[in-house]
Amino acid sequence: MARAPIDDLLHRVNNLLGTIQMQVAAARALDDQQACLDALRLIAEAAERTHEEVQRFRAGGTQSFTAPTGS
Repeated sequence: MARAPIDDLLHRVNNLLGTIQMQVAAARALDDQQACLDALRLIAEAAERTHEEVQRFRAGGTQSFTAPTGS
């Protein structure tokens, strides 16, 4: 049975939160400017993917969302 679009969206939001938590921890552990910049880039990319999926959901999309590799 296919998952409902809301389940896919909630999964994506959960992935975004996990990305934020992991990247903050990595940046703190490495404690340098490049680590912080890399963390911010990864967070921004994950946020953009989530934003796009929220927009599709709000537009009435009924297809299942598929997470790109690495999400």
